[in-house]
Amino acid sequence: MIQKIFDELRLTGELPTPSTLGLRILDLTREGDVDVDQLASTMMADPSLTGRLIKLAGASGSEPTSILAAAQLLDRSAIESVALSFALASDNRQGKSVRFDYDAYWALALATAVSAQILCNGLRLGDANAAFTLGLLNDVGQLALACVHPAKYSALLEKYPTAAGDHLARLETETFEINHIEVTAALMADWGLPEDFREAVLALSPGGAQLSTDCAQTFSTLLAASRALGALLVMPQEETDEWLRAFFSLEETATRLGIDFDEFLVHADLVAPIWCDWMRLLNREQARTSLVERYLDLADRGITEAPQERVEPEPESTGLSFSDEIENAIGFLDDGGTLDGAAVGGPAKPKTRILIVDDDQRMLRLLVHHLSREGCEVVTAGSSHEGLQKAFEELPQMVITDWMMPGMTGVQLCQMLRKSEAGKKMYVLIVTAREDDAQILEAFRSGVDDYIVKPFNPQILLARVRAGQRMIEMRAQFESSERERLKQVAELGIMTRKLRAAAMTDALTELPNRRYAMKRLKQEWDNSQRTGRPLSVVVGDIDFFKRINDRFGHDAGDAVLREIAHVMRSKSRSGDVLCRVGGEEFLSINISCDVEMASQGAERLRSAIEEYEVTYSGFTGNISMSFGVAQRVEGMASLDDLIKCADQALYEAKDGGRNKVVFGHWGEQRRESA
Repeated sequence: MIQKIFDELRLTGELPTPSTLGLRILDLTREGDVDVDQLASTMMADPSLTGRLIKLAGASGSEPTSILAAAQLLDRSAIESVALSFALASDNRQGKSVRFDYDAYWALALATAVSAQILCNGLRLGDANAAFTLGLLNDVGQLALACVHPAKYSALLEKYPTAAGDHLARLETETFEINHIEVTAALMADWGLPEDFREAVLALSPGGAQLSTDCAQTFSTLLAASRALGALLVMPQEETDEWLRAFFSLEETATRLGIDFDEFLVHADLVAPIWCDWMRLLNREQARTSLVERYLDLADRGITEAPQERVEPEPESTGLSFSDEIENAIGFLDDGGTLDGAAVGGPAKPKTRILIVDDDQRMLRLLVHHLSREGCEVVTAGSSHEGLQKAFEELPQMVITDWMMPGMTGVQLCQMLRKSEAGKKMYVLIVTAREDDAQILEAFRSGVDDYIVKPFNPQILLARVRAGQRMIEMRAQFESSERERLKQVAELGIMTRKLRAAAMTDALTELPNRRYAMKRLKQEWDNSQRTGRPLSVVVGDIDFFKRINDRFGHDAGDAVLREIAHVMRSKSRSGDVLCRVGGEEFLSINISCDVEMASQGAERLRSAIEEYEVTYSGFTGNISMSFGVAQRVEGMASLDDLIKCADQALYEAKDGGRNKVVFGHWGEQRRESA
């Protein structure tokens, strides 16, 4: 309910890219005469590259909604620079979230993107390229959390391997005080994507978010449908109960889109082959049968609905209350303890990973022999092209390459490696047949770190390798310190959110407090003035609350407040902002809601509270509340007038016998609701 800030946003600059996609980008930029359209189309497959290019294009004052639109605003060198800066940006070997399935994430992102594009185009819902971007980026916050908090996110997935949807989002909030949907919205804002995109994504979060425009509503409906179709596409195609439930759930998806199920399946059949083409770009072959044919086959066999789903209880959460979390956060700051469970000491020194590239099999075996005896972990490639591929698959610390090879020389291989951030970190040693000064200078200018002349003395070879190992160890020490620093920054981001939430949250009811209510109401007042959408508030006050405190004690009064807050939360609309603003006083900010709708909501709250029996040590009984409702109208100078109007209506409800809902009209006689 409280809007979150992803303080770790600056740590998401190197979200990983699929290695095969990075190699494709390197290949496209190899000759120098880059085909911009082909390069941009390739970059479309990756969420991180898409976001970065759109952000760069948006710096000119435009607001592109797709990578193709962004490419039209940038020159070739800028696009190439973004592609090479972020493709294969980080080896991610130490920071990888081991339980997060990166390949499955990319597959689902593309399936959702293609689904959004095809449905948008087929149903004529707007810009199909923008829909592709929305679908591709709709879950990028999960990738960001896995990269910024790899250990914590992996532990969460290990403990709750089947968690998904709202349940996963709640678990993320308990762990990080933010969920991946909110992180996605933060990244979209940073990349300069439209507000409608962010609203459509946030509408999927637990409790949802209010949609302010028809465009946002269209995007939200389209995104929900695309996610459902994308999830079905990436599933194994065997006719399991799970697959059948996912398939028949598309009937409801089609209804939300306003089309027949048959028509929806026709559009869906256009998605699968295009998605399979994208997956081949990621070097993953996929085959999907026609959904129309499968539907007809199921109908012929009399299968017309999904099998009953066995409802499993949700796994327990962390078990910590909000107050416990805040105490932990404050304790962390007081104690200055080790972050993220970092252990004293460290693992044993790892072997140096070396890639040997040589088209001469005898030389290859000889190098492997000497380096293996030295205790190195050796990978081989018989050509420069194979070496480039293995460099980004295996991520060696050192590359030993022959100079003269067909297709691409060792120097050209080094130049290709140095174009990417991961390749810049590799120590490159080149083997040459003759020690020519001009050649050696050319090699060093191309980025080679050292060289050895063949036929080589094994002792000289090992001495050069050991010199490289010292450089690798120095880099590893620096990167270890940097990772620890970044880990602390990430951990402090969580603590900052928890403490910020504490300042904005009522500890007793765990609802937003008065400070948050006034801040949020000011934001919504400004939004209402700008967009013209309605804004209403409901002020509620527990009747005769002082009698409960006086007769049964403050513990009983606290129990009543907690129970009433629980009832009000359960009966509020998903987009309403419910706050506790005083002792027994509550405020609901009803966004895009006129006074009639707000009054109906207030009556729903009043009725539910009247029927609810509170039981607490020595006290059992029903509680009632009175409510005042007001809407922002012309003539109100500020939100103080709006609150004053609601307070006056609440006073009339109290004065009129309590347990009532009264709504007021600014400048007119208030009247009691029916």
